[in-house]
Amino acid sequence: MHFPFKKLGLALTFSPTGFALLKETKRLKELFNSEIVLIHSGKKDDESEQKIGEMIDNSGLAKQSTEIIWVQGNPANEILKVTKSKNVDLLIAGALEKEPVLKYYLGSVARKIMREASSSVLIIESPSEAAAGFKKFCVSTDYSQDSESVIKLSYQFALMENAHEFIIVRDIYTPGLSSAAMESGSTSNAEEVISIFQKEEEEKLNMFVRELNLKGIPVIVKCLYGREGWAERDFVQNNNIDIFAVNGKTKKFYFFDRLFPNELEFSIKHLPSNLLILR
Repeated sequence: MHFPFKKLGLALTFSPTGFALLKETKRLKELFNSEIVLIHSGKKDDESEQKIGEMIDNSGLAKQSTEIIWVQGNPANEILKVTKSKNVDLLIAGALEKEPVLKYYLGSVARKIMREASSSVLIIESPSEAAAGFKKFCVSTDYSQDSESVIKLSYQFALMENAHEFIIVRDIYTPGLSSAAMESGSTSNAEEVISIFQKEEEEKLNMFVRELNLKGIPVIVKCLYGREGWAERDFVQNNNIDIFAVNGKTKKFYFFDRLFPNELEFSIKHLPSNLLILR
């Protein structure tokens, strides 16, 4: 099956989860039939070269077909430069939420990679050496043309994974509606007004999805009423979603601020699942 991720880039570290992330990337390389380039931020010396060589050997990747790029300086900037110069289609990185020693992946660096990468980005929250694949997909939509592309690409990914669940969500929040509903006189009446609004939006979303003609995995649609970004994030977290796909083409970065409100540590402590940002 044709898939656009023909070259994968991995931000590889010597962290406790670094090898698991390499195994996850190897699985995706085989799934997509793609090339791979490893990007390591650090000094190139005999010890480091030996460590990376051992990681590659133990992962099952072939050294001769695995390109390694060594970078020094600002990690985010250097990773982004390599991603662009090597025409990487999908940049993979770990969340590293429990590894404070690797602080260059926290805060502004994670934010910069997610926002500014020329490629799509996959942040794997808890990589596993026994990578089993993603079986439960959730995609955010806003009815735009870019959103259609995100859904179709995510659906193709889900088919390749033999996923068993594919959910399309849209969060809807109209403060004016909430105020008007409350003015109706009772909490039950307010809930009824919001429920009617949700059902109308869900019908609209169902119509939008039917036109995409997705075949293979049953599609579930959900309209979520609540504060933008937060409603989706809570849904993803509460429903044990394996991978949450969002549109990363927009120049407006506020989506990520809504989704990950913690200014200091950004998504590292707050990822509701593995995150796929499609561009």
